[in-house]
Amino acid sequence: MKRKMKKTLKLAVAYSLVSTMMLAAPAYAAETTGSSTTGNTSSTSNSTSLRLSFPDVPASHWAIKHVTRLAVEGVVQGDDFGRYNPESSVSQQDVIIMAIRMMGLENAALQSKTNVALPFSEDDVRKDARPYIAYAIDQKLINLQEEYTQGKKWGTKEAAREWVAKIVIRAIGKTQDAVNKAGVTTSFADNQKISTDTLGFVNAALSLGIVQGFEDNTFRPDGSVTRAQMATFWSRAEKYLANPSTRIVAGTVMAIDGSKLTIRDSKGKTQDLQINTAASFYTSKSDTERLSASDIKLYNEVYVLQNQNVAYFIELTNDEVPMKSIEGTLVSVNINDLTASIQADGKFYTYELASNVSVRDLDGAGLSLGSLLENSVVELRKHAVIAEAKVSQIIVKKVPVNKTVTGAFQSVDLAALTVSIKDKDTGLVETYPIPDKSVFTQTEKYFDPANLFAGDVVRVVVKNDKVTAIEVVQQLVEKRDTGKLLSISDDKTIVTIQKAGEQLAAYKVSDKLLVVLGDNQFGSVRDLMPGDEMNIEINQNKIDKITVLGRTIENLTLATIEQYNADSKYLIVKDEQGRPKIYTINDTTALKYDDNAIPLETFKGYLVKGKRVNIIASQDKLISVQFATRMEGTVVSVSTTTGEVTIKTASGVSQTYKTMSSVYVNKYSQPLAKLSDLKAGDYVRGFFDGNQENVVSLSVKETQLVQTTTVDASANKITVVDAAGGIGNYSLFGLPVHHNGTAVGVGSIQIDEPLQMTFVGSSLESVQVVDAVRGKVASVDAAAGKITVTDYSNNTQVVETGTNVTVKSGATVLPSLAVLNPEDRVQIVKNASGNTTVQIIGGQQRTVQSYDANTKEMTFMRATINDKATFLLHAKAYLHQGTQVLAPTSFVAGEIVTVYLLNDKVLEIAKP
Repeated sequence: MKRKMKKTLKLAVAYSLVSTMMLAAPAYAAETTGSSTTGNTSSTSNSTSLRLSFPDVPASHWAIKHVTRLAVEGVVQGDDFGRYNPESSVSQQDVIIMAIRMMGLENAALQSKTNVALPFSEDDVRKDARPYIAYAIDQKLINLQEEYTQGKKWGTKEAAREWVAKIVIRAIGKTQDAVNKAGVTTSFADNQKISTDTLGFVNAALSLGIVQGFEDNTFRPDGSVTRAQMATFWSRAEKYLANPSTRIVAGTVMAIDGSKLTIRDSKGKTQDLQINTAASFYTSKSDTERLSASDIKLYNEVYVLQNQNVAYFIELTNDEVPMKSIEGTLVSVNINDLTASIQADGKFYTYELASNVSVRDLDGAGLSLGSLLENSVVELRKHAVIAEAKVSQIIVKKVPVNKTVTGAFQSVDLAALTVSIKDKDTGLVETYPIPDKSVFTQTEKYFDPANLFAGDVVRVVVKNDKVTAIEVVQQLVEKRDTGKLLSISDDKTIVTIQKAGEQLAAYKVSDKLLVVLGDNQFGSVRDLMPGDEMNIEINQNKIDKITVLGRTIENLTLATIEQYNADSKYLIVKDEQGRPKIYTINDTTALKYDDNAIPLETFKGYLVKGKRVNIIASQDKLISVQFATRMEGTVVSVSTTTGEVTIKTASGVSQTYKTMSSVYVNKYSQPLAKLSDLKAGDYVRGFFDGNQENVVSLSVKETQLVQTTTVDASANKITVVDAAGGIGNYSLFGLPVHHNGTAVGVGSIQIDEPLQMTFVGSSLESVQVVDAVRGKVASVDAAAGKITVTDYSNNTQVVETGTNVTVKSGATVLPSLAVLNPEDRVQIVKNASGNTTVQIIGGQQRTVQSYDANTKEMTFMRATINDKATFLLHAKAYLHQGTQVLAPTSFVAGEIVTVYLLNDKVLEIAKP
């Protein structure tokens, strides 16, 4: 009976102590004497000899770096046999011992003198572990209300993953993170198995990268943790400790000579360390990859574990030297003193250069220090942390431009003080800063840039990126004028305009006159109307170009006559929309039948109700009345059933016309065209029958790209071959011929060069000389519409094709630029409308037979009886071997060459 009462009393006292510890008092461990090795973790971390490795954790082990780190720090020390037992489950008491050591509290825990009984049985918690656990309770690392469960083991219990997450997060002082994430559901498939009390800790440990899930998307919260895994968790968590181990030295390597290491930390403190011969070297990029001492370089960033200034564990955390960049304009370089001076933000700075300073351009190409040019934009790079570090890299970002450029003036901005020039050699438009407009001169005298126009030829002198002189070499237009058209002489040779202030001016018309009227770039004098607001360009006292800016006149196309009063000379008509209009014919009104002027007495016979006339009026003045014999416009629709064609006229009104059953459709590209061959969008000119009721013929406007075969400038005649191989002979007498918007003569047309010819039906109306790029494809950017070509002068050109591009091989149209390959020969032509044609020029191997210098014909041996043997040389034939240009006579019989033919002429012969 006494024994039972004594046992009851003992339990009551124990429960009272537990209650006291749980509810109020701090916990302290009983004094310990000596070291116990009954557990896997020794109780002493102040051993004079450090444990640097374990026989059961080989270098190939996945956790070797983390185990080694904790061993050097003294967090783990192995069992009595020197083993770490990495695959054994870690107990809760050993996790607490590791935690106290990681937190740097081991000495405080072991020096506690107060005797307190723990609420765990003596055979459950080792004696050596008790002071750590008691101190962990005092530091709130352990909450007894969470941990103590009557009748269950606690110290030797295998630590579960969610419990470990809780202890680690508390140890590194991130408890508030856990509180913030307590209600957040994880994405793991077994989230419901994570207890409510530990969910926040698990989330915090996941977000910090301390713990991870498994490949099957589970967390396994109640799964046990191995000692290797525990070492990894503590190793990952260490960087978050508020008071990391005093054995840690982290910073920049300032010196290393194999056995010695000097490190400067982020606060500028320098520490010299001796490298132990058994030291381990690792990289932060891998858990298993080991390095050697030679992998640690000057200015690398490292993490070192040392004891008494001897380094045992070295981790390379950043092998990229942190660099500071200073950008500015180079003032000077002193090669003898190894200094560089720059100007930045209006101030001058001088920097010392390292003896091995590297100099490179933006593409990485190496440069010499002596090649640096004053006023270059440079970037100086030096170590970002070390204030006294010298410049180790110089990157040249922009060299100053010093050149003389001849090209076409584009524009000048006197507010921004810039000028834009199109370089005649590269075709690129470049913009340069200018000091003021005084740089413009002509014949050594100041030239007002207001009188410069796009296309004028100028010579630009650039020094240090700035224009110092702009010489006006040639103005494409000698004089310009603006005014309102008053009249055109009967012979169409003199134009009279009214300028501002009622001043009149009369000019002769050049036979090369170009009239630009809206989208019509190739108009003529007959398209002009009195009242037109115009810009005119005059050379040698004759108008070369007229640009119609706007019309204030009334233009009625195919108005229907309602009545003409011969006494009052009133003319009443209905316009295209059926609205009545009344005009008075006076002595100045031009009366025409088609383009022929006739007197009123004759003309009034045509002024019959129902007839159609074209009327031009300016306010209250009737300028002209033309008896309509034709109409022009864009096809809206065609009905072959009713024989009707709907045309949209220049005024924007759609009119429907009846055609004769035998209507003649004149189309250059289709000699036997029918009404059904017309399509919406075609521009047509139609001619009426005598009653103005039916259209008897329709001529379609087309643009054709052709090649010249002969040119007779004296007779104004040319012969061309079109894309289908058709040959045509044309007289250009009285027709406008232009090149890049400038009127030129027939003499500017070259043999074997492309022309853009505009036809209305079979009648040629205008000719545009276009430029061709021929050569070998270097590269193709089909998405950007760019082809890089090495031309037959061995110059590299980048041709921008635009979106309207056609690729052809012979007569076959190919899908896109993507079919082009490097080494292909091409001819690229962009017409006046911006459409690009890329012609692939196929090559063939032939054997040379002979060359006739008189006829300029090259003859090759036939491989078959049907082979063509003799070909004319193209006017710009490129005959070569590599980059060496050859004469036609240098090809001898029997040589095998590659021949490229364009329009059945030899464009290129390549000798191997």
